[in-house]
Amino acid sequence: MKYLIIGAGVIGTAIARELAIQNKGEIVVLEKEVEAGLHTSGRNSGVIHSGINPKSGTLKSKLCIEGSRLLREYCLENKVPMSMNGTIVVANSREEIMHLHQLYDNAMKSQVPGVRLISQEELMEREPNAKGLEALFSPTGAVIDSKALVQRVVKDAQSNGVKFYWNTKVNKINTSNLEASTGIHQFDFLINCSGLHVDKLAHTIKIGNKYSIIPFRGDYREVPANVNSMIYHVPDLRFPFLGVHLTRTVDGKVIAGPTATLSFAGREGYEGGLNPRFFSETANSVNFLAWATRAITSPSMLKQIVHNLQISKNPEKFLKDIYQIYDGDIDMSKAHPYSSGIRPQIVDRKGHLVDDFLIERNYNQLHLLNAVSPAFTASLAFAKYIIKEYIK
Repeated sequence: MKYLIIGAGVIGTAIARELAIQNKGEIVVLEKEVEAGLHTSGRNSGVIHSGINPKSGTLKSKLCIEGSRLLREYCLENKVPMSMNGTIVVANSREEIMHLHQLYDNAMKSQVPGVRLISQEELMEREPNAKGLEALFSPTGAVIDSKALVQRVVKDAQSNGVKFYWNTKVNKINTSNLEASTGIHQFDFLINCSGLHVDKLAHTIKIGNKYSIIPFRGDYREVPANVNSMIYHVPDLRFPFLGVHLTRTVDGKVIAGPTATLSFAGREGYEGGLNPRFFSETANSVNFLAWATRAITSPSMLKQIVHNLQISKNPEKFLKDIYQIYDGDIDMSKAHPYSSGIRPQIVDRKGHLVDDFLIERNYNQLHLLNAVSPAFTASLAFAKYIIKEYIK
């Protein structure tokens, strides 16, 4: 049995590793780049989410909580740099306190380990510079070196016999083979984990035709702030974005972000700007036009879009956003860009952002159409789930 996996991000490499550990057969990973994790998996804040945000009962929620446990254990066993200081969410108004309690109720339904509401006094003990009338503390939140993790999983997979073919761009999928830049590759079972390009490849074999990706760009900045762990705004759970938050990285830096704006430079437009490819790949699609119509006619969505545009372009507005959760002084003249990532968000033809993991199977193929955050956290649990539920 030959398994072919497209994409050497954290999900693809985790599935390859798990298949090899379970002795399922010959496993090959095809990656268009020179190494693993150069896109979404390596361009994030490195946060291991505890599972407080995904809606209780969803696949996201289940795999995030189990994945968090597995990933923390894996990092400890394999000496991947990790800081386990927990996650703090703060509320600063009556409305935010109400939403904070709703978040807590959701976490309790999901059985997130150890999560609890804390007083302002305990908040000040944990994060002296945090700004909050009330707060939620989730002890299983952690931060790791995301690139180091992906590299470790690749080595682990290789040691179990997985073969990685680099510089191999897949162009078309057929029923028992695929066409790539390095020629024709045969398979008995295919798993499409190509992230930013997963929809385009699935469409070549007429899978997931009613879905397409809208790329959302997220920017981080390194800021001179004093933070011990992670400090978050209370999220608006109607949307899949968590807003600007502060994170202390494993090497002691403090980063703020991410913003969430359309990537007009395309699916890999990390430098920003405007690229005609965005319009040919995204803006002309029925899905994008439906989403744009919903956004323009929804006051709450439009407000969020405008807000993210403002904080991504204006450092003072970005700082104002930070000061909603941080009570110290930040000299923005000493801040500088940290990294940018692009979220491959799947949208249906009615313009709805798909808010759960989305997997489609067609006989001997699996296409992981929506594997956005917290997929990084869920990766090891995701791999086990895929093999248990889809691979006989």
